[in-house]
Amino acid sequence: MEAAATGARRTAAVALLLLVALLANGVRAFDANAASTRRERMLSLTNRDRDAHDKAALSLDTELSRYAKEHSRAMATKGYLFHTEDLAGALKGVDWSIGGENVGVGSSLDSLEDAFMHSTEHRRNILRTAFDASAVGVYQDAEGNVWVTVIFYG
Repeated sequence: MEAAATGARRTAAVALLLLVALLANGVRAFDANAASTRRERMLSLTNRDRDAHDKAALSLDTELSRYAKEHSRAMATKGYLFHTEDLAGALKGVDWSIGGENVGVGSSLDSLEDAFMHSTEHRRNILRTAFDASAVGVYQDAEGNVWVTVIFYG
């Protein structure tokens, strides 16, 4: 009887570990999907403003967006905004002749895009005709603040 009880506990423990592993992977997949959705939303807001000013939509560089997300995460970790120190280095391997970057933190993507459009330098990046591609990195911290890095190039 004792052997059966030990076997049942082992089976239950293995089942619990599998459940925890499955849930953890599901949370990571959910986080990745949420991040992708936030990235797409930010690009959509930027392209909406470009369209309102008769500018062509920006395409999304998903590879460079990984860098942009890490930059957003680094800003959140440090607790302050800063631009990419070597934007040319970040754009290495990309076909570009002009580049720019907007960084911000706020309570929502909509409020950030609005703030960008009310800032001369950020607005200039959003509406610059020479830009035809972008990378977008969005990171939401534990307090709910949204940290954004948008890299523009053309």
